[in-house]
Amino acid sequence: MPARRRRRRDEQEVEFDFFTFPVLFALAAGALIGILLLPLLGGYAFLLALFGTSFGVFHLISHWARKRFADRRREREEEAERERRALAARSAAAVEGERAAVRRRRRRRA
Repeated sequence: MPARRRRRRDEQEVEFDFFTFPVLFALAAGALIGILLLPLLGGYAFLLALFGTSFGVFHLISHWARKRFADRRREREEEAERERRALAARSAAAVEGERAAVRRRRRRRA
């Protein structure tokens, strides 16, 4: 059981804010370094920037989609659990009602 708990803690979603100082500073530093290396690398700098941008956009879209699908799956599982509990409660109430009816019939006969 402890391994399962540890795994659940590791699987927790990590939210990252892209509009914080470290991220924006890294963007500015990368742009400065890219401008300084442009005369040396020429067209390769453009290809590297294009690859980096494509990777970043794909990462953002896939992260958003994964989170959306996980949220939907969790909502479906929670709804199924609520329905299962409601059905179990109704079933238990019906069984208890049948027992009470049998007891009432026995009391009337006696």
